[in-house]
Amino acid sequence: MAGSAKENLTQFEKANHIQEITAADESYAYDAAVQQGILQNRSWLQNPNYFKRCKISALFLLKLVMHARSGGTLEVRGMLLGKIDSKNMIVIDSFALPVEGTGENFISKY
Repeated sequence: MAGSAKENLTQFEKANHIQEITAADESYAYDAAVQQGILQNRSWLQNPNYFKRCKISALFLLKLVMHARSGGTLEVRGMLLGKIDSKNMIVIDSFALPVEGTGENFISKY
């Protein structure tokens, strides 16, 4: 890289707070082949105590609480996005479902 290109890259990284990926960020890495193997194996069907931990991201927690508070006294519904890592369930994000709760025909999604 030329000197000015390297300086521009450094300036861009500082201005946009670009950081190196660390071991703590490893839980956000996704390997489709590994996940498909885990999902096809379905070890949790034979052992109801298969999952030992559930790790949640701060983003998920914030979105979940905001969605729950927006519902007031009504129930809220949503979907979780995550992956399975060994015997851990990792929840990365959530999505609110735009339905109004009535207490009838309720199937828990959260």
